[in-house]
Amino acid sequence: MRSIGLITYHHTTNFGSLLQTYALYKTVTQMGYNCKVIDYRNDAVEKREFIKHIYQCKDLRELKEHIKYARFKKRKAKVFAEFLKTNLAMSDLVYDRDNVQKANQEFDTFLVGSDLVWDFSINQNDLTYMLDFADKDAVKIAYASSVGTMWESEDRETVKNLLKRFQNIGVREHSIQKELDILIGKKVDFVCDPTMLLTAEQWKSMSAPRSIEGDYVLCYMSDPKLEMYKDAIQYGKKHHLPVYLISYGWVPEGMKAIRPNGVEEFISLVSNAHTVFTASYHGMLFSLYFNRNFYYYNRGWKERMKSIAEYLQLTDREHWSDEKDSAVIDYTLVNERLNSFRTSSLRLLKEYLRRKNL
Repeated sequence: MRSIGLITYHHTTNFGSLLQTYALYKTVTQMGYNCKVIDYRNDAVEKREFIKHIYQCKDLRELKEHIKYARFKKRKAKVFAEFLKTNLAMSDLVYDRDNVQKANQEFDTFLVGSDLVWDFSINQNDLTYMLDFADKDAVKIAYASSVGTMWESEDRETVKNLLKRFQNIGVREHSIQKELDILIGKKVDFVCDPTMLLTAEQWKSMSAPRSIEGDYVLCYMSDPKLEMYKDAIQYGKKHHLPVYLISYGWVPEGMKAIRPNGVEEFISLVSNAHTVFTASYHGMLFSLYFNRNFYYYNRGWKERMKSIAEYLQLTDREHWSDEKDSAVIDYTLVNERLNSFRTSSLRLLKEYLRRKNL
């Protein structure tokens, strides 16, 4: 049986990263394949995801923040690690840039998963996520990979040569699909995020018990100008609803902190919310899966939210305003489109995994 190694940003404290890792792993194993997550560690991602030690604090402000909030972040990291250990099969070795070539001894197929794995600004030009270490004869697949900040001109030739070695590539953004079509001269598919491969019922079955009684507004992440916070607080006042912010640090006046430790708690918070305000791509997606009233605030790499909003005809949900307040999402239409996107993406993933090397 083919041995599939899934490489993505799995060692994380980010709900979206862990949820997409789990969803793709779960889908591939449900298709009958022998799959493991490649336990690869990228230094830049590790520094980005995990909290500093107290001796790394640069000034008094950072020290105060660390003392006040570090325990919440440590608890969350511990729960995430337990989830990985319990729910996913991991590679025999922990890999880094120096030894990742040994993964060829464990796997004959490499699947680059979702997330911003091709964003050099996040992983410091780590070509591992473009499978530069993989043997010539290994099957190379990308499913729902994102680029984020586009590559500099001096990197494009290297990127082009590596991506041309892939048998199949699926991405989450229309703009990247078109750009890669031209760059590598072969068909690139537009596919859904791995979390969409599982149904709302499957996600709901993982949910922790409800933790907040009554209706509430849920906020997750924010835009750089914090407009989302202001809008959510105003919305809460207008509708007489408490406003909760998923935060492991500072919380503005007018909001209450809620600190879920695991994905089960995150799913429960989103699925039971009256309204969700989110600047997170996966916050947006899970609001959709559970048919929540929601507003999204695009930030950073904007193409992910833009592509799915356009596909589902929901661009009017970007930012809340008094004028938009009474507008209702037609989830009959949205669910039809979600189901269609899931079906076509599952078909493509099955085709990718059946593919032999050229």
